Amino acid sequence: MAISIRLKLLAIVLGFFALVVVLFYLYSNSVTDNYRQLRTHEVSQTIAFESERVSKIITEMERNAVDLALAGTHFYKSGRHSDVLGASISTENFDAFRASAGGGIWFEPYALNRSAKRVCYYAFFDPSTGTVRLDTEFESEEYDYHTQVWYTQIAANVRDKHHAVWTVPYFEEIGTVSLMTTVGAGIYDENDRFIGMSTVDWQIQSMVDHLSGIRPTKNSFVLLASPLDDYIISNTRETGTSQAGASLQGLPWYSQLRFSNSGSVYFGSFADSNTEYLSFSRMFPNGWLFSVQIPSAEIFAEIEGRNRQFTLIITMSSLFLLVFASYLLSRLINRPLARLMSGVADLGAGNLDKQMEIISSDEIGMLASAFNKMTADLKASIEQTVIERSEKERIGAELDIAAQIQLSMLPCIFPPFPDRKEMDIYATMQPAKEVGGDFYDFFLIGENTLALVIADVAGKGVPSALFMVIARTLIKNNAQAGKPPSEVFNTVNRLLCENNPRCMFVTAFMAYLDLASGKLVYVNAGHNPPLLHSGSLFRWLKSKVGFVLGGMENISYAQGEITLQSGDAIFLYTDGLTEAMNSEKRLFGDARLLETANRLAEQGLPLKGFTVSMKNEIDKFADGAEQADDITMLVLRYWGVQTT
Repeated sequence: MAISIRLKLLAIVLGFFALVVVLFYLYSNSVTDNYRQLRTHEVSQTIAFESERVSKIITEMERNAVDLALAGTHFYKSGRHSDVLGASISTENFDAFRASAGGGIWFEPYALNRSAKRVCYYAFFDPSTGTVRLDTEFESEEYDYHTQVWYTQIAANVRDKHHAVWTVPYFEEIGTVSLMTTVGAGIYDENDRFIGMSTVDWQIQSMVDHLSGIRPTKNSFVLLASPLDDYIISNTRETGTSQAGASLQGLPWYSQLRFSNSGSVYFGSFADSNTEYLSFSRMFPNGWLFSVQIPSAEIFAEIEGRNRQFTLIITMSSLFLLVFASYLLSRLINRPLARLMSGVADLGAGNLDKQMEIISSDEIGMLASAFNKMTADLKASIEQTVIERSEKERIGAELDIAAQIQLSMLPCIFPPFPDRKEMDIYATMQPAKEVGGDFYDFFLIGENTLALVIADVAGKGVPSALFMVIARTLIKNNAQAGKPPSEVFNTVNRLLCENNPRCMFVTAFMAYLDLASGKLVYVNAGHNPPLLHSGSLFRWLKSKVGFVLGGMENISYAQGEITLQSGDAIFLYTDGLTEAMNSEKRLFGDARLLETANRLAEQGLPLKGFTVSMKNEIDKFADGAEQADDITMLVLRYWGVQTT
């Protein structure tokens, strides 16, 4: 029995009404909960973002206090207890870390000088002169820092040389009144006996004001406190005994707060004065609690208002679309062939969203179904192609950023020490992929020792780049701690062997150059032997090659030693040079490297010109073959102490 067009139209209109009613019912039941979750997540993310900036500052303060304590320990163990050296430790530290208000090192009675009960070096920024200077008033008889609250708090709670301790916040009344806190770390002698401490002062008033100003709604309020010390730093709601410095336990709603020590924002709720509050809390690394309380009725008021507006818009739009659909159906259902032709024309014009609304059991209905499937499949195919292309472009962009970050970690400003005339230095690194596993580094240890490092992580790409960052950081940190090259490699090898499930390793060469005498102390962990230019020719630098770093535990590395004369040079490189391959599968090789270095040396090129020319020679040899490995070069020429 054939169904008339009138019945088809009536069935379509009624079906559309039924669909609108069902969808609206489902929407009304779910949209409120969804918007509440979105709003809660939005507030949580805002608080997490604002608190993370403070958390990073706290971590930097603690790291600076520990580093300053380690410097004080090295100063004590060095035996050179001059006031000039002690003062330089504090002033240089604060000059490099202006986030603090001041800092210094403080020794126990007679620990540093048996004839002096108080020895300390405290530096701060003097706005009147625009410089960092030392404050000598803390050693006076009128001020015994050993009895001060901040000193006794830190001394009583510090556990080891890597442990930082925070004092209870206090108001600094010298100069402008400002809320401050102090973080300190212990200084220990060779027997791990506490002999003093380092301190870093932090003016936290601006930070407290900023966090206290976070008000997602009109009647929300902020609590900043130290639960360990039972101390309120700031509370924007309570008055009287609940203000700064009061007991945290005095807040009647504090016991209902829930927070975690994981560093993430913890969401909870509590009731106070017949008002339901939503609480967003986070613990900072130093044990402070940051918590924002928002009345639940206020946090969702805006969302519910928008929900009502959106519901009205949806309702009006649905009515409009219903009337419009009825008009189209009543007009076009009698002309299915015309619609089908219009659909084909639209598809030819590029409209892949075109869907035929013809529902019948005859040949035209079958053709319309086939047309709809064809347009959907074509659109899906094009969308998938666009997604794949976008994903490739995104990965490429991220790798480009990673390569820029990696290169920015390496010293790239030459000359790096323009005021030092004892040497010239230049280095370059060209990864085979977007990111590489090679790295070089050079830095001063003290005033007269220059450390040189070149290394090659096994493999290429992102894993090698990450392992490179770890190895470089460990080598530099241990070198700057005052260890000799062999001890640096012993320590780094042990640390890399720990938690190394992929068994990654790195070859490395490290040397300390005494800029005054030319004495070069070096150690080799499975790396290519450097070239030494002394006289007129390059020659291989003899060294006892140890095992690679990270390959085997309990390895000891032996040092070598030579003395550079004025004009001597040393050339460090990775195996990307010697293993460069041409289209005939032949390697550049050690012999060709030595011959090329001597030929370039005869031209008297500057250091940068030497490395550029060496890379050109490798490219010429490769003759268009793809670079298979990272190519890294570091060349240093020693001039010795210059006299005028």
